[in-house]
Amino acid sequence: MQKPKVILIDDEPGILLALKLMLGAMGAEVETFNGGKAGIERALGSSPYDYILCDLRMPEIDGFAVLKAVRAANPEVPFILISGHATAEDVAQAKALGMTSFLGKPFQPAEIKKALNLA
Repeated sequence: MQKPKVILIDDEPGILLALKLMLGAMGAEVETFNGGKAGIERALGSSPYDYILCDLRMPEIDGFAVLKAVRAANPEVPFILISGHATAEDVAQAKALGMTSFLGKPFQPAEIKKALNLA
């Protein structure tokens, strides 16, 4: 079975490292991007990937903008939004834009495993 390829986008280096290590231990191949712009560029590139895990609150380009850009090019890829500061309105807006699922920080490894179908 091939390792699932995950694009991980967050503006906090500590979160990127922790999630990369966690997902790697769960059997995923993870590419990290510090910020929305680099994440969008990668997501819109030609290399295939299976999931996008993206922070909602980032400077310059937030998770909503990343979600919109990805959905315009790839409406099928599972897009998981993460945030420690999302409101119910944020989650509703993200669902309307095509978010697959939402994880509130801090989340448990089992939650991310389930969201990425690694269980």
